[in-house]
Amino acid sequence: MNIIILRLRYSLKLSQNDMALILGISRSTLIRIERGDISPKADIITKLSILSGEKISYFYYSEDKHIKKIQNIIAKNNINDDTLSLLINQIEKNISDTL
Repeated sequence: MNIIILRLRYSLKLSQNDMALILGISRSTLIRIERGDISPKADIITKLSILSGEKISYFYYSEDKHIKKIQNIIAKNNINDDTLSLLINQIEKNISDTL
């Protein structure tokens, strides 16, 4: 689910701050959701459904084809949370630079 939410945010070209504001949560909570540390509560899933135009079930049952690859890369390379946050921030910067 976390990769689906991350990809939704990228597709909407939103920063973590903007997405968190729309969802009514803190940026740190959004980061934890995107990393898969925590699962979003039902009200957040409902807001994501409205925002994306997808059914609520999409967030529970969709399997992203890249999830396993990403998880394996993270595990294989012992990527810690700080490094992962730096990578996500760099990706966001590159996306915003192209807009």
